[in-house]
Amino acid sequence: MELSLGGVYFPPILLAILLGTLLSGVIMFFLKWRNYVHYIWNPPLFFLSLTIICTWVVILLFIPV
Repeated sequence: MELSLGGVYFPPILLAILLGTLLSGVIMFFLKWRNYVHYIWNPPLFFLSLTIICTWVVILLFIPV
């Protein structure tokens, strides 16, 4: 179940990583918009961990095993 773009095959985990990063970016945008980012000790580290969690959720929900 690879993704094909122009004859180049990509693994499905790549799509999950892209969607997880996009989802965590949206969450960080709303946290900055509501001024909750001041309560986060290290925002880049929080973004990285949020990206890993969101990627894991996307894998569980959308990628068949």
